Amino acid sequence: MDTLSIRSLVCNAAAVFSESYGAATRRAEEAGCSRQTVYEHARRVERRLQPPAPEPESAATAAPAVAATFDEATRRRFAATACAMGISLRQVEDLLRVVLGDDGPDHSTIGRWVKEESARAAAVLEALDAGCVERISTLALDEIFFGGGRPWWGSSP
Repeated sequence: MDTLSIRSLVCNAAAVFSESYGAATRRAEEAGCSRQTVYEHARRVERRLQPPAPEPESAATAAPAVAATFDEATRRRFAATACAMGISLRQVEDLLRVVLGDDGPDHSTIGRWVKEESARAAAVLEALDAGCVERISTLALDEIFFGGGRPWWGSSP
């Protein structure tokens, strides 16, 4: 089998793609090969010019299979815990969408869950506060109660 140059391959393909009557036959005679070879060269050139097929979604980018076991109770617990840690509703929404994909709840649903869970926790916290008040020996009031600034004169700027 003779090795053809890229130029010959492209010329053979051009003859086929020109769709001019008899062009493939004339090109085969000029190149000293069969028409079948000219058509094969056209297919090879066409394959090489095609963009690569997109890769199937890998396991690293797909939503993990854990999503199936991430039921609503677990989602509620995750949302309430994250908000208690200071993560905003929108950030919780983004985190849940990383794990659950498009099946993740929106921020309004998350907000409703957090509100319901905080109402449930209020009674427990009230009982804990009442039980702990006798044990408190030092109370530290800070930015939480004074809006972020330090109102007393001995504080540093």
